[in-house]
Amino acid sequence: MLNIFNIREKKPTPAMIFRQRQLLLANLKNEIQQRLDTALHKSVQLNLLPGQDNQNLGRLWDVEVKITKRPTFSLSPETSILQVFEDANRKLLIVGADGAGKTTTLLKLANKLIALAEADVNQPIPVLLNLSTWKGEIPSIMEWLAAQINWKYNVNSEICQQWLKNSQLLLLCDGIDELETECQELCIQEINQLILTLQGQLNLVVCARLEEYKKCPSRLKLQGVIWLRPLKENKIREYLLNVRSRELWENIQDDPNLLELAKNPLFLNMMTLAYEEILIHSWKRFETEDDRRSYVLNAYIRRQLNKEISDRWYGKNKEPRTEQTRYWLTWLAEQMQGNLNDEFFLDKLPIFWLQTHQNLQIYNIIFKLLNALICGVIAWIFFKIIIGVNIAAFLAIIFGVIGATMGEKFVSSAYIQNFTLRLIFWWHSYIPWNYGKFLNYSTERLFFQRIGRRYRFIHNILREHLAKMPVD
Repeated sequence: MLNIFNIREKKPTPAMIFRQRQLLLANLKNEIQQRLDTALHKSVQLNLLPGQDNQNLGRLWDVEVKITKRPTFSLSPETSILQVFEDANRKLLIVGADGAGKTTTLLKLANKLIALAEADVNQPIPVLLNLSTWKGEIPSIMEWLAAQINWKYNVNSEICQQWLKNSQLLLLCDGIDELETECQELCIQEINQLILTLQGQLNLVVCARLEEYKKCPSRLKLQGVIWLRPLKENKIREYLLNVRSRELWENIQDDPNLLELAKNPLFLNMMTLAYEEILIHSWKRFETEDDRRSYVLNAYIRRQLNKEISDRWYGKNKEPRTEQTRYWLTWLAEQMQGNLNDEFFLDKLPIFWLQTHQNLQIYNIIFKLLNALICGVIAWIFFKIIIGVNIAAFLAIIFGVIGATMGEKFVSSAYIQNFTLRLIFWWHSYIPWNYGKFLNYSTERLFFQRIGRRYRFIHNILREHLAKMPVD
């Protein structure tokens, strides 16, 4: 990865630092709001209780808290996570099962932290980062963090480094449990070293799956822990009655296996949205929890693919076929899962998704030809005006050759690279021609969350499940 600390940039002025701060806060605020608005918990309200702002659909899960060496206690619904964060000296770990609500808890905390930073310039700036792509291949976690912030939020690298060293950033980190156990252990050690380097002044929240975190020999040197507990039966009943899913409650209340699955907030939401696709008698016959989970996920996929929506991206009867949509979703999930990408930029498709040497060769040829064409056309237009058509044509050829040879040095090369990748993927039928339209369409069907030009699956469990489905 590029060492951003060695990039020469214009020395930041106080005015530049302030503008970067305001821009970062605005971008993060927009990201958090978009993700919360498209969360499954919110979608249940919009789909089953249209036009209602139902306040009964608040925090479903029970929360237990431990601060330093004090006894563990249950968090009352009236006490905010922000208060726990402050009591933990701004060093907090959020743990729970996969789908228990860890990321939602992190996002809601981020919302409150953004409000504090907007009201007071002395407050640290929250940044939302995913640790799943950290490979331990660079000298320090600080360098990786700075590079991620620079890449994701387009923050001036020198400013980013300055903020990190002065503890002016509040790191909200997810995805550490997606690392291999050995790499996860190394990441924990690096974070602990960073806390030591910054003399305990680092503001940090980390989310982790409890079972994965327990496998690591080391523990993060944080001062507070929040455990998100499975839902209790009374909470499940209250929730389903509030969203008018009494029939679902009546079908699962006397079945211990189905009730156990409903104790997971993610699956409870999916069960609620996909109930029309669930055959209770078939569901009850599955013997393992994995089979029951897969059945719900498949029912959710069928429901979201086939339900009627007010589609604003495709004309009537112009939507992709169900099989086609599933194929495109599965291929994308496979690429993201294979590289542990929690989100991707529509304008920054990774070149390593090409996978085969043949595709890479095709990419290099097309990339050079496009660079040659663009450079040649620009040169011909420019020199035709100055020195005439004949010489302009000759110079256009020369500049075309230069463009093919030195294409990666041109500013436009990133756009050409992305276009070339999309062209190859489209040629192989991995993606549709208008990929942005399809992704927005799939977002309306609750497969993705969209943040500007970035997309992420509605949950990593759905991404993992789709990645395992056959793409034939």
